[in-house]
Amino acid sequence: VHLPYEENGGEAILCQAHLEVNVQNLSGRSSDDFNLLKISNAKRYNVLTKILTQLGLSCELNDVPHLTPLHLLSSEKEIHCSLLEWLGINTDRSGLITSSKLSLKFVASDGSQMEVTPSLMPVVTEMDTFSSEHFNFDMYKQNLHTNKLGKVVLFAEVTSTTMDLLDGLIYKIPREIGLIAIAVQQIHGRGRGGNTWLSPVGAALSTLHITIPLSSQLGQRIPFIQHLASLAVVESVRSIPGYQDIDLRVKWPNDIYYCDLMKLGGVLVNSTLTGDTFHVLIGCGFNVSNSNPTICINDLIMEHNKAKNTNLKTLSADCLIARSVTVLENLISTFQEKGPNGVLPMYYKYWVHSGKQVQLGSNKGPMAWIVGIDDSGFLQVQEEGKDVVTVHPDGNSFDMLRNLLVPKHQ
Repeated sequence: VHLPYEENGGEAILCQAHLEVNVQNLSGRSSDDFNLLKISNAKRYNVLTKILTQLGLSCELNDVPHLTPLHLLSSEKEIHCSLLEWLGINTDRSGLITSSKLSLKFVASDGSQMEVTPSLMPVVTEMDTFSSEHFNFDMYKQNLHTNKLGKVVLFAEVTSTTMDLLDGLIYKIPREIGLIAIAVQQIHGRGRGGNTWLSPVGAALSTLHITIPLSSQLGQRIPFIQHLASLAVVESVRSIPGYQDIDLRVKWPNDIYYCDLMKLGGVLVNSTLTGDTFHVLIGCGFNVSNSNPTICINDLIMEHNKAKNTNLKTLSADCLIARSVTVLENLISTFQEKGPNGVLPMYYKYWVHSGKQVQLGSNKGPMAWIVGIDDSGFLQVQEEGKDVVTVHPDGNSFDMLRNLLVPKHQ
């Protein structure tokens, strides 16, 4: 009920539904209640926004945060020293490395007084003075157990997108150095199909560089990288002792889900073949601690604690980025040795599609059961009484499981 009071008086809203209530704070609710309320979060916030707007209040988003300088961080001092030596040889006199997307200007000390633009970003190489409210580098190092991947971090509090930060380095830097770009916030986060968004604090945002020989098992099946990356995120949580029942799952081809209900994150892969080597950038973003307006991993942990009377600790983005990179390196190694069959049992353990149906071709197309993915990473389905076939997305749908097409040669 909306009730204005005369011409110059105030206005009041009487609302029977408590649209503002945090789902976590409700007592006496079931798991089903939690799911229904979380799924409806966005709608409830939209209604609340309309109500407040009717009262004359501004519900516009806060100002977009300003870009910040980058920091070059290495997990080992020897790696950092050798990288600085390489930079001394491979940057120009002003410390610049330029690519088609942006220029990085490497400076020894605090770059906070330098102008930061989308096309020119200062990179502070001194590690001793680094600190961040939202990224604990010691926590990252404690959870990173890799031979190569993720050992050198290009970190930003706020950047346009991590997908561009490594562009000028990946083809030049020594092969033994494993680069990853990590940000607290992105103002132009990038997804499949060119979708962009502003990423809030609380998400784990990164772009990892890997190299894959063309002649290798994975080099012959590059689409599998997105499956391995999304699987690595799920396993990074569910492999922690006590966290194995946190209902985090993978959705083909590159999404991270709570159960089969709500999306928590996704993966974007760009690959370039140079000579006999693929240079691959794996962009990954998943919600760790931002509860609204959707859901985050820590919501699932707290809900598990309530349902099972446990006391699992909430997790942080720095921890989970490091753990997911560690898992991914192990998955890649297994795939290179054993091929798809080396990783598919774990993938199927966590995927949301078991026993599910999809519609082929269009809304009027036949229904088919999802049965798995083929050796190239594409979805396999089976119509009633017919053979198993591989299907491809039509390239036009936001949901990759809509309007699946059966290739003509089949």
